[in-house]
Amino acid sequence: MVHESDIRAMPEISQPSQQTRTTLFKLQARQCRFIVSDDQSRAIFCGSETQEGSSWCPWHRRLVYARPSTAEVSAGKRPA
Repeated sequence: MVHESDIRAMPEISQPSQQTRTTLFKLQARQCRFIVSDDQSRAIFCGSETQEGSSWCPWHRRLVYARPSTAEVSAGKRPA
């Protein structure tokens, strides 16, 4: 889980434009796969450009990715 204090400490990233939103059938390579709609049966994806090797744009990656804690790294645990 990403905490608000962690987000404030990260570099500034612009919120994705609503103009890039798309459906599953129009989604292309290197487009963000974060679902932005509330209706899961008619999913609308962010569609913003992703970085190489990521399924999410920088904005949404920040929401879904949690760095392992120092204790987990020290104990050799891998994130779930």
